[in-house]
Amino acid sequence: MLKKFGWIGLAIVGLLFSGVSAFAEPTSPAAGLLRGKPASSPAGTHARMTDGNLQTYETLGADTVIWTFSRPVDVTGFVFVADSPDAQLYLFDANGVGVAGAGASTTAPSAPFPIGVSGVKSVRVTSAVPGQPLRVYELDVYGSVAPVVPSAPAGLTASASGLAVELDWNSDPNAIGYRVKRSTSYTGPYTVIGSVYATEYRDTAVAGGVPYYYVVSAYNEFGESANSAVASAVPVQTSPAAPAGLSAVPGDGRVVLQWETVTGAVYYNVKRANVPGGAYTTVATSVYGYYTDRTATNGTTYAYVVTAVNAAGESGPSAPATAMPNAPVPDRALLAVTLSGGVVKEYDLPLAEAYGFAGWYEARANGSGPAVYPLDRYGNNRGPFAGRKEYIAFPAIVSFEINAYVSE
Repeated sequence: MLKKFGWIGLAIVGLLFSGVSAFAEPTSPAAGLLRGKPASSPAGTHARMTDGNLQTYETLGADTVIWTFSRPVDVTGFVFVADSPDAQLYLFDANGVGVAGAGASTTAPSAPFPIGVSGVKSVRVTSAVPGQPLRVYELDVYGSVAPVVPSAPAGLTASASGLAVELDWNSDPNAIGYRVKRSTSYTGPYTVIGSVYATEYRDTAVAGGVPYYYVVSAYNEFGESANSAVASAVPVQTSPAAPAGLSAVPGDGRVVLQWETVTGAVYYNVKRANVPGGAYTTVATSVYGYYTDRTATNGTTYAYVVTAVNAAGESGPSAPATAMPNAPVPDRALLAVTLSGGVVKEYDLPLAEAYGFAGWYEARANGSGPAVYPLDRYGNNRGPFAGRKEYIAFPAIVSFEINAYVSE
């Protein structure tokens, strides 16, 4: 019932049927390639034509409604039901050339109309009389993906991008993927270095100054194409950029340096000066990611810069970062008080309180101040107490010592 287009032009066969425009006892046609797939048109999407229900419909006016397959298919049958044979069905190939067409049936078919049209990429429905409103009750086509092996990809280009090669090529409508192949010789042999679904590839496993040759093949479930034409490029490695984000954090006899990773850098050199802008001396080479300068002296201000290095050379210096390492300042103390009878009392206190005790003892030894000194128990405050203090009487003290330390 569906006639193929000849080379002369588009020949549309109108299938004229008598009948009514709705169906009292519709039989849902078998699901085909369009079942449940909405079509696109300037007016929006259309889904009721392909819902399998002959009681629902879409109204066509001036719209052309289009379904597009991701891969060309071989169509073996169709169902096309409308209220007028002026509703027209067209099948197009991957090049946009019409390959078949038919008018709609106004009678619900008992089976799909058999046809044989290969390589169909899109299905279009329109009205033979522009602007005439038509009701399309159901449309579906039947068949399977065309058993076509992809063609060799065309348009392959290769361009160097630093220490990488960027590849691009044209898509093939029958391909589901592509294999990228490389050689260091124009005549090969070529080895597969990657399989992709897109039409581009970035090869980073290359060396600077080496010519690389590439071909690409396309594949699908029916086979693999021949290789594309050869494209080549010579990667050129350049010196890396200067590192950014250098920070210097001082510690006790050390300075910890960190910076941002530089693309293309193999390692980093660390340089130090006693003043910013002074003469820098390399203090570390072949460093990766961060560095701790353990040769720094407490109380001395240092300026640091970092450079990035690869096979092409060394970058300029980063912006300087300065730091002055310092010994940590004690803030707590363990106060050990020896009382008469040999009893030793220990108190973990803020350093200022320990020195306050020493001040009281010295004043009391000179005859001034209270006779007892309260010491806060802090972490040893057991029980439901708002606070807990122990009072040490001056005459009971034999000796005491203060052991200062830095809290974590």
